[in-house]
Amino acid sequence: MTPNDPTAQGLATMASAGFEFGGDAEQVAHDVRTMWEQLGRPVGAFDAAARAIAALPQRPEVPVADQARRREFERAVGINPVEVELAAALSARELLERMARTCGASC
Repeated sequence: MTPNDPTAQGLATMASAGFEFGGDAEQVAHDVRTMWEQLGRPVGAFDAAARAIAALPQRPEVPVADQARRREFERAVGINPVEVELAAALSARELLERMARTCGASC
């Protein structure tokens, strides 16, 4: 399975979002594993999902002059700061890599 596979991207998105919205590693792993099982336990999914983290959509860049206004808007509508998104993506990649190692060739 490749990182471009919709299954890998879905697992990557689920893991990243789980951390972004405050889930801990145990809960995120449970949710990702449940989705993986519902998808038929595709081989190579966790490894591909870990690699797919790098390809997930990112927010568009904003000129420095507009960043304060953007932060104010995001705070007003409840969007997490970009730093939270990046930390979540890193945590998701680490978790998915660990899941891939734990499962071995069967996952």
